[in-house]
Amino acid sequence: MTAEEYNEAVDLWADDVYRFALSCCRDSDRSRDAVQEAFARLWEMRDRIDQKRCKGFLIMVTQNKLCDDYRHEQIVAASQEALSQNRETETNPAHDIDLRDALDKAMAQLSEQQRTILTLHDLEGYRYDEIASMMKINYRQVQVGAFRARIKMREILTKLGYDGKQ
Repeated sequence: MTAEEYNEAVDLWADDVYRFALSCCRDSDRSRDAVQEAFARLWEMRDRIDQKRCKGFLIMVTQNKLCDDYRHEQIVAASQEALSQNRETETNPAHDIDLRDALDKAMAQLSEQQRTILTLHDLEGYRYDEIASMMKINYRQVQVGAFRARIKMREILTKLGYDGKQ
């Protein structure tokens, strides 16, 4: 697909894809973001996408983006709810501060890649394949990195006096 064909696809399909996104999520900002993501992916894959198939591709990418956003929101909401419940039941606020300090110290001892993988997966809720794509490494490296990071975190936290039962 040439740049001219891409621009033609934008003119032809942007409104349709936007209406599709808007009908899925009822949020104009999120719909615009999803459409922008879809056209960015189309541009990245312009050598592999035939102009006849680009509308289907755009719809698929838009739908996947909206689903990923929804899943991410659900994960964040669930983790915030769990965090607020933990805070309500916690009787010792100093314990929270100590644990946070210990977690910060343990995270600081991880490699940059391990820190990034743990943050994206465990805190942000991304899947391993998404992390692999973002970091431009293979899926297996993400799995191994997460596994090793968790082992190292456990060792460091144990040395700091946290055995997981507190």
